[in-house]
Amino acid sequence: MKPLLACTTEELALLVTFSGYPGVGKGIAESSMGTLSPDKWESVMQATIHQLMLKQIWDYEREAKNEAPISVEMEAFIKSYVESQWMIRCSNAPEQHILMIHKIDNETWLSHLIDRDIIHEFAYITNDELPAHIIDYYSFTDIKFENGLSFHMTDQDFDMLSDKKNLEKLEANTYFTPDERVAFNQFKLALESKQWSLNNISMFNLPSLEEDPLLMNIMFFLPSSKGIWVVEYTDHAETPVHVQLHSYDTWMEMLQGVGQI
Repeated sequence: MKPLLACTTEELALLVTFSGYPGVGKGIAESSMGTLSPDKWESVMQATIHQLMLKQIWDYEREAKNEAPISVEMEAFIKSYVESQWMIRCSNAPEQHILMIHKIDNETWLSHLIDRDIIHEFAYITNDELPAHIIDYYSFTDIKFENGLSFHMTDQDFDMLSDKKNLEKLEANTYFTPDERVAFNQFKLALESKQWSLNNISMFNLPSLEEDPLLMNIMFFLPSSKGIWVVEYTDHAETPVHVQLHSYDTWMEMLQGVGQI
């Protein structure tokens, strides 16, 4: 997959600004740099203009006509990115990067990989390529997939797992069957190896630039050496949180439905 564009946060903010979305552009910059005063924002823009010139992204002819100083193609690309109304967000907190995939049309998605909130890489993928693209992003190549382990918890107990300090109290007060205890101990080892942080894949609707994104669906999961732990919320009255270790085939089946709107 050949990147369509690779740029810094400041460069992306400026490209978005020049494409007619100054509020969105400043928001992108501030998500990385914090709140910017008008003078500071102007300084960032001026410094970044030089970077765009060095990368030959600057369009001098359009600038001379008082048009956006980037190519028509670049402007159209940024427009499709900013105005996309559906987005899949794939988190990977321990690795300090995140993947956001924007729906462009019925067949095309725009992959947006953000590395340490500094570098942005964009590339187009198709509907058919979407599941494999997510698989590649998480790089579950060293997993020897097994199946069958699972346990149930209350909402409150599951929330406690986000902090290692709660573990002793949780283990003392939570009832597990012998099989569930084995499963929980395996899950606990995987969670510790990932710095007590679950991954998630979420789908958002972006109705407009003025409205907040709407969370439509979310799946929490955790890779381990033996498979993918997936967290599901059930209708069980007492222990609605179901955590189960899944095989590679089941994991792939789940990903096939990620892009369905």
